[in-house]
Amino acid sequence: MQVNLISSIVATLPTALALLLVTTLYFVFKNKGLPPGPIGLPYFGYWPFIKDADCASKLEALKKKYGDIFSFTCTGRLYINLGSLKSVREACITKSEFFGDRVSGYNIVNRFFKDGVFAINGEPWKAARKFFLVLLKVRGASSLKTSIAGPLYDSIKNTVKDLEAREGEPLNLIELLMRESCTIVRLTLFGETGATEAQIRKFNEVYAVEVKSFTPKSLLLCGTFAKYFIFPFMPNFLESIKCHKKLEELVQNLIDEHKDTYDAENPRDIIDEYFKEREKRRSRGDPTAEYFTDKVLLGSIVQFMGDGALIAASFTSLLLNGLLLSPEEQEKLYNEIVEVIGLDRQPTIEDKAKLTYLNAYIQEAIRTADFLNLFPSQECIRETTLGGYRIPKGAILVQNFYSCHRDAEVYEEPEKFKPSRYIPAAGKRKAEPPIMFGTGRSTLVHNEASRVVKNLALQLVLNRITIPLSMTPSRDGMHHLEIELYDFARVPDPVFTICSHHLFTFCEWWLVSSTAKVV
Repeated sequence: MQVNLISSIVATLPTALALLLVTTLYFVFKNKGLPPGPIGLPYFGYWPFIKDADCASKLEALKKKYGDIFSFTCTGRLYINLGSLKSVREACITKSEFFGDRVSGYNIVNRFFKDGVFAINGEPWKAARKFFLVLLKVRGASSLKTSIAGPLYDSIKNTVKDLEAREGEPLNLIELLMRESCTIVRLTLFGETGATEAQIRKFNEVYAVEVKSFTPKSLLLCGTFAKYFIFPFMPNFLESIKCHKKLEELVQNLIDEHKDTYDAENPRDIIDEYFKEREKRRSRGDPTAEYFTDKVLLGSIVQFMGDGALIAASFTSLLLNGLLLSPEEQEKLYNEIVEVIGLDRQPTIEDKAKLTYLNAYIQEAIRTADFLNLFPSQECIRETTLGGYRIPKGAILVQNFYSCHRDAEVYEEPEKFKPSRYIPAAGKRKAEPPIMFGTGRSTLVHNEASRVVKNLALQLVLNRITIPLSMTPSRDGMHHLEIELYDFARVPDPVFTICSHHLFTFCEWWLVSSTAKVV
């Protein structure tokens, strides 16, 4: 009996060794030429070692060890970290034809935005992207001309009155910013009749809950196994699914209302313009008309409404945090504002280009902000190389904004907050602009949306700028308030003193500088 067992083992040993050798050679050749990187667990890869709280710093440490281009796996997918502006440009601009698609398979972006212009691929993406970019630029300029004396202007004046009435009291900044942001989103997307303020506000209340599940760890999850055995146990994920259904219902109701009252001769807003464009393409036999589905419209509207208000308001609170940590910047910004605009007139759109330090500050604030540190942007559709390393088909690019913005080869003393790096000086090259929303084809709407966030967000910051009372004498006729920045700014109970006079002045400037570039 024992002899037969030993004989069987000996007989199968060559087969087992051969199988082991073949398996080893497979993985050796499969990984040959790939960027270096950490070795994780089988299938799960490096994902279990990533935490939301320190994801950016952990990837930065890996960059220092392996270089700006390194690889790691998560739930069976290969990720390529792009940790420098040079590597991002090589992938997204120089070799963009190799990285044309959004990430395939089940992932959190596809789950919530699969039908919108942000997540679709190929020809449908090209057609929808071009249409929305052109339309929203035009609508932004139109709202600028029609809204200054209308409800947007009235909303800002009412906000100032509310602030004056609460002089000296703490204020929830996000609530204030969301009210203003919702107004500008409504007027830019829907005009004065396409949607009500209540509808926009209800949408963003729900959207604020949904985006809680968009964390670094969830963004790096992908695949069927993750869909059924990891995502359901992620914090806030199931609640986000419920919220997304509510969002789709809210937007679908808007679309249905527009269908019942649509007049091709008098398009009221972005939804009517979408219907009109679809009809126009159908009438001339354009095959791209089939890309203009109700699903694409619904998914895109969800994205525009959410990004336009909540992200702008949230980002503004982070910029305010920068002012709290750098109070000397307030004096410089205030002095420039008084010099360029003064205190006795309304700002004009021409003023924005003259506010050199303001524009430099917003660039530096974005570069140093701990906000949207990474994003798995695109998938390799054909094997290529980056930085001399082999990038196989199916690999996912991770644009690591945190590392890119702290690249010592690009930014002198990157750890320091220096708006002056963005001001042209004789014999000195101006610093590279930040890439908060990606670069190249991967930007899609976000490249344009970044203009809104920058203009709207810092505009709202400057709306409230004055020197704290402890630093300078009080200025006559100005109402001072204390603003609490809550957890979003990651500062424990800070207080920010604002001046309602400049709130009003710069809210007006927000009108003329931001709406013209809204997307």
